[in-house]
Amino acid sequence: MSLPLDEVRSACTAAEYAIVLASRSPSIEKLSLAELKKHSANARKLSDKWQKLSRGQSRTQSKATGSPNLDSRSYTKQQAFHEALGAFEAQLAKMSSVATVQPASTKVSAAKRTAGARVARQTTRKDLHLEKKAINKKASTKAAAPAAAKPTVAAAPAIKRTKAKPAAKKAATKGTATKGTVTKSVAAKDKLVKAAAKRAAKRPTAASTAAAPKTAKTTAKKGVVRPTASAAATLAGKAKANRVSLSNKTSNIAGHVSGQGKRVQAKRDSKGR
Repeated sequence: MSLPLDEVRSACTAAEYAIVLASRSPSIEKLSLAELKKHSANARKLSDKWQKLSRGQSRTQSKATGSPNLDSRSYTKQQAFHEALGAFEAQLAKMSSVATVQPASTKVSAAKRTAGARVARQTTRKDLHLEKKAINKKASTKAAAPAAAKPTVAAAPAIKRTKAKPAAKKAATKGTATKGTVTKSVAAKDKLVKAAAKRAAKRPTAASTAAAPKTAKTTAKKGVVRPTASAAATLAGKAKANRVSLSNKTSNIAGHVSGQGKRVQAKRDSKGR
């Protein structure tokens, strides 16, 4: 028979009373497996402690009076914790006999998720490679097929296009055209003969060519006068000045010169403030 709670409360401290109270119903049914193990360990320690003290006191009392002291505070505590330890162990045995099923975790870890994705990618890559290989094989067999198997189309005969001949001219116009062409050809021959005679008259004879002195060839172009030394020096100086002025436009010197007026104006403005 278990001790009444009022007697346990008067003998124990608040922490010890909480352990004994947890071993009674209905508190013990609400404890988890971890809490049961914790309370069981504490109850065993306290039970051993107060059992040792209670036995020492009973031994001393029995030597003095001849009977053990069963009404002491130590004996009451030892009895309360012994009962609590028995209750905790019984509840632990009951809970361990029931097969506890832990719910499977729905969240997949990062390592497993990465491994699964890697396997899926490898499988997909292999399938695509096999499909590509099959398509290339079909294309190669079609290209290697003999040309005779293909239907031949007969070449269409070439059609010559003939231009329409102009209408025949009248006999009267033909006669006039032939007369005009004859007169023109005679006049052209006369002009050619006259031109040849003029060229022959202009040609110098062998004696005249031998007597005439040879003239030095000039490389200068017609109508171009070569400048003198002083004029050439002047032109060279002008060209150099032009090059310098052009280079100053794109160099730091040009920027320095162009900004000189702004700097002077800034100095004047700063003095007037």
